[in-house]
Amino acid sequence: MAFYMGEIRRVRNEFFQAYKDGDYKKAIILGKNLLHIYVENDDCDCMEYAVDMSNLAMVFDQIQLYDRAAEYYKKAAELKKDYSGESLSYADTLNNLAIVLNHLGRQEDALVLHNKVLEIRDAKLGREHADYIHSLYHLGNTYELLQDTDKAIECHTKALQRARQCKEFTMLDLADLHGAMARDYDAKGNFKKAIYYYEVCLDLIEKARGNDNFYYMINVLTLASVCEKAGLLDLAVEYCEKAVDIRRRLMSEEHLDFMNSLNSLAAICCKGGQYDKALELHREVLDIVERMLGKEHIFYADALNNLSVDYAGKKEFKKALALNIKALNQKKALLGEKDPQVAACLMSMGTLYDNMGKADEALRCFEEALAIRRTIKEGKNTACADTLTAMGKLYEKQNAYEKAEAAVKEALEIRKACGDENSGMYVWCLHLLAEIYRRQGEFAKAIGLCKDGVDIMEARFGGNHPRYAAALEKLGLVYETAGDLERAETALTQTAEIRKEMLDEDNPLYLNTLEALARVSVKQKKFEKAIELYREKNDVNFEETSEEQLAAANNLLAIANCHRLAGNEDKAEAYFAEAEAKQKRCGLPMDETYEKRRHLFLQQKMEEIIQMPPKPEDKGDPQKAVEYYSALALSIRNQEGESQNFAKALLKTAALHAKLGHQKDTDTLLDRVLSIGAREGVFTVSFGKLCDRVGRIYAEAGSRDKAESTLRQSYQIQATAGKCMTKEGHSLLLRLLQEKGDEKAYSAVKNGEKLE
Repeated sequence: MAFYMGEIRRVRNEFFQAYKDGDYKKAIILGKNLLHIYVENDDCDCMEYAVDMSNLAMVFDQIQLYDRAAEYYKKAAELKKDYSGESLSYADTLNNLAIVLNHLGRQEDALVLHNKVLEIRDAKLGREHADYIHSLYHLGNTYELLQDTDKAIECHTKALQRARQCKEFTMLDLADLHGAMARDYDAKGNFKKAIYYYEVCLDLIEKARGNDNFYYMINVLTLASVCEKAGLLDLAVEYCEKAVDIRRRLMSEEHLDFMNSLNSLAAICCKGGQYDKALELHREVLDIVERMLGKEHIFYADALNNLSVDYAGKKEFKKALALNIKALNQKKALLGEKDPQVAACLMSMGTLYDNMGKADEALRCFEEALAIRRTIKEGKNTACADTLTAMGKLYEKQNAYEKAEAAVKEALEIRKACGDENSGMYVWCLHLLAEIYRRQGEFAKAIGLCKDGVDIMEARFGGNHPRYAAALEKLGLVYETAGDLERAETALTQTAEIRKEMLDEDNPLYLNTLEALARVSVKQKKFEKAIELYREKNDVNFEETSEEQLAAANNLLAIANCHRLAGNEDKAEAYFAEAEAKQKRCGLPMDETYEKRRHLFLQQKMEEIIQMPPKPEDKGDPQKAVEYYSALALSIRNQEGESQNFAKALLKTAALHAKLGHQKDTDTLLDRVLSIGAREGVFTVSFGKLCDRVGRIYAEAGSRDKAESTLRQSYQIQATAGKCMTKEGHSLLLRLLQEKGDEKAYSAVKNGEKLE
């Protein structure tokens, strides 16, 4: 007896040393030898045998051989129960077995065991003991895997409340609990709370172990993902950058995971419009791929394609197109003409052409991609549906509604056939089809489709999730367009409530909903409610940046308009003056929203000052309209001089003269409008927009040379100051240059290049 017990102690010590050294193969051999000693000496009916069996299970658990671990844990638990009843040691083994069963996907079995462990630890240790708290944590994790989020939150909340008072609970264990709470709220769609718990989790990990470790990095990456889902793209970029920096320090820059991290960060940057930063990251990936794999590898073609997207975002279309063509040619050479990756590259090229305003070239690329994707599973694949959706969107932009409808309907049918009818992309297609109907005035069809989207999102995520709120908002906006303001208000109010709770009151998505709700309130003549909504928007704006100051000026101007509409003249003037002062202090030019709201305020004010006859009711008689706007322009000039309001009245009068075919009158008025508009600068976006509008009216009146000259100016301003040209203006300029035979200028405008 004494001899083999000494042998057991010796082998057991060697087993623990091998486990400590990470030599798991040796530990398994020693563990099996240890159990064999018991068998040889017919001494398996003892507690030590059960303990050693549990220790061997622990090794299999460590190296993720969960089937073997479960086998040994189960035997050990049965033996422990036979020898010592429902002891704490028995509970420990059951706990380990339950965790392994979770890894094996056997959550229902794990749930039973965790509840049993909780019962034993409650009876023997009490509810304030660290082991009892750990049981609550593991029970919550099991509910999480079962997707019973409410139960998971209940267990994790109880565990966290007790853990904060338990001195034996380590800082890393607290971090685990906060991370679990974050996962629970993320699954529930409460991104506000998920972000909070992840931030606390990271703070605890940093205090316990610093931030140069994979555990910290993984939680940072997950937090970045939650921020992205919450629409907080700047914050998502910040956290993802932090994770990339950690990964850069922890592993070789040539590791595949590191390249994936760079690409993920670049993708978020693109979503947030940070194309320069995305370009820098994708260039680094390109350099790594070139060093590791060479220029002939398929990853190199992918990297080129990513760079193309960045340049397209920067409106550098010539560079973007060159890179896209190079990537496409390389993929064709490496994979063949009909490979799905070639189709993906063609889709990227089609999107690029679409952004360049080249609809025909975009359609050609989409059609080539579709031909390839129709060969996959007889065209019954989501990639094929994606292509049809892109084509439908392109047709919709061209007002080719019949073709757009056919493409999107086929995409929806394919998604149904693929079992994809509950996905976000399926709902997106429903919304696209609804928009096609809405633009044709078929509101009943559009509303029906949006309701379908709401039902799908509610069934999938529940009635208090941001994804459901997004679908609800679409429905509300369609109701608004259809003139059903009461239902629009109901849908948007519910959207706002969900977003405030789940995303927070300063989230941009919530603020956008407030804006839509305020707009509906104004249409309902509920001016006090609209003012309240605009004030709420302004209350969360700390005005730390110039952009935030301009946003505040926009809100104040909206409030001013509401007060004027409500007849509160003094308050309207006060808010208008405050808005004007804030806009000037911010140092930024007026954006489109501010210009529209300012124009509305001044127009209302002018109509009150000037006693004008009512607008002609017969909108089909342009001659009466000419007389009205001519009189309005004269009155404005008498009150304000040749102001911007005077110019706008002249512009309206000129447009009416053009419809009547009065070329000389049109030219005279438009020349005057341009002269007034140029006073604020001939290189500004606002003047570029004016040139675009004036150029189109010149053309309508038959003054082709003046139209071309003015549209040229708009095009040149856009190249330096920012977007100011409409698609109609761009197309008209191309047509005029083609008619004139100016091939050089036509080619430059078509390719987005500078005009000489």
